[in-house]
Amino acid sequence: MTTEEIFSIIEEELYLTVPDFTIEEDRIFWKDAFGAEIEIYRYSTASNNQGVFAWWQSNEAGNELIRIKINRDIIINWRPPINTMGQPSSGGHLQFFENFLITQYQDKHGQRLFVFNVDTLKAEEIITKGFSKKVKLNGSELFVADSSENKFIKISIYPDRLEREEVDEEYMNSRNIKFD
Repeated sequence: MTTEEIFSIIEEELYLTVPDFTIEEDRIFWKDAFGAEIEIYRYSTASNNQGVFAWWQSNEAGNELIRIKINRDIIINWRPPINTMGQPSSGGHLQFFENFLITQYQDKHGQRLFVFNVDTLKAEEIITKGFSKKVKLNGSELFVADSSENKFIKISIYPDRLEREEVDEEYMNSRNIKFD
């Protein structure tokens, strides 16, 4: 599913719940009941090959929301833990691997990375020491580069669990894993 198709479906969903919204080329936005602007950007959407898709709703008051449309009739709302002191986060990068939604965003503590299992509705944070992280998904493996110590973490994604392993630069080079 392309981001344009996802964006079109999001527009259809909003017609049911939001009385007045504006559509631009790369975003949809509206004001909530308290006057805070909510935005959905095209780059903050993702889909998997089973027809599940997700989008990040940014909120200028810091009330961020990830919405995951499981099927025609079910949408899950997930509020990722964000501490921005009432300001919007900078982030909302979403990516799927099968039924795992990987999300990365910035709050006052640094870049945060979560893996959300759509089947079990459980989210697991990938914690590192560094303030910022680079992420690379390679099949069922998620690689994380921690900026503070030049360390790498390999997260193996299985249907029922995540396994974490520290790897070194030699391992990364032998697998030809490069961060974009």
